[in-house]
Amino acid sequence: MRTSPYLIPRLALFASTGTMAMGVGVIISLLADIQERFGFPTWSLGLLAGISFTFTLIANVWLAPLADRGWERTLIVFGAVIAVLSMFWMTAAGALWQWVAARALLGLGEGALVGSARRVMLSWNPGRQGKALSSLMVALMGGFLLGPPVGGVLNGIDPRLPFLVPALAGTVLLPFLLFVRPGEYQRTSVRLNRRSLISRPGFLAGLLLAAAPWLMIGVLDAVWARFMTDLGAGPLMIGVGFLSLALPSIFVTPISGRIADRMNPVKLAFIAAVVELPLVMIFGWAASIAALLTAGALHSTCWSFVTLPGQAAVAKAAPPGQAAEAQGLVEAYGLVLASVGAFAASPIYGAAGPSVLFSVTAAAMAVTPLAVLGLRSRRRGLF
Repeated sequence: MRTSPYLIPRLALFASTGTMAMGVGVIISLLADIQERFGFPTWSLGLLAGISFTFTLIANVWLAPLADRGWERTLIVFGAVIAVLSMFWMTAAGALWQWVAARALLGLGEGALVGSARRVMLSWNPGRQGKALSSLMVALMGGFLLGPPVGGVLNGIDPRLPFLVPALAGTVLLPFLLFVRPGEYQRTSVRLNRRSLISRPGFLAGLLLAAAPWLMIGVLDAVWARFMTDLGAGPLMIGVGFLSLALPSIFVTPISGRIADRMNPVKLAFIAAVVELPLVMIFGWAASIAALLTAGALHSTCWSFVTLPGQAAVAKAAPPGQAAEAQGLVEAYGLVLASVGAFAASPIYGAAGPSVLFSVTAAAMAVTPLAVLGLRSRRRGLF
């Protein structure tokens, strides 16, 4: 059997993105511990969560298009280096501004690395957008899944270790990223402007559906550790709790990708987005750790059938020569929603509690399927 020429680059890309995601998972799970250890105010949780989303947004808007012009490997290496440096900084950070700056750097590195990695994955799997994007998402979710429990254990040994371990692992992986080469794909000097790109059939519906769940991600990023702490969980249990948010996606996302390649991905994402709304509200009424983890598992399963098919719809609608820019726009819109969710979640949670917070979140997310229905009424054949 002939070995794929992309085997080593693929493994390097998966390992690097997974390591970076592990660092993100560590930080999210330890936010409450970091707040208490350094005496940061409650509002800082939203800042620490939201600033990373903001800088990832910047990378997706201004750096991602460069990946369509031959800069894929450069951006991948740049993003990985920035992510590693940010995690090393966190091992010594003490003041709030240092944590904010390190989180901003990690967001910038994440945007550069993941956005370009999606471009490369699509070039390795022409015509199979769902499979290409789902495999990378599994690597990201796997790293994110490992971060909280590993961080919880290491934090009990030394508070610096949860950030030092992924930083060292990322450093070891850097040389292997030099093997990453994109596959053959169309490069064109004629590029659609963003308005023309968004107006292509299926693009806007896919973008809206893929990005909508990011609002919930921002909310959970800011308050999950605080919510579980208020229910009586310690750092280790918070880390284990993140399993409910990520583990189902590891198994379900490849299935979602295969289905998205075989049916209309917009229709698949729309149905899942409607089912997701009551699952979001369930979070607010969880009165125990067990109930909260159950809600997380249900939502994670449904989430995989919304975001991934939405991304696949955008990949199918976009010209091959603008794949990275198209995925960057999806990520950018999602990050705007995540930033809004992260910045707003802590004040709402503190003032009105989880039931109001997650009810408001579900109501805001309901706008997306309504908007897609409006697009369908104007464009026959959308789904």
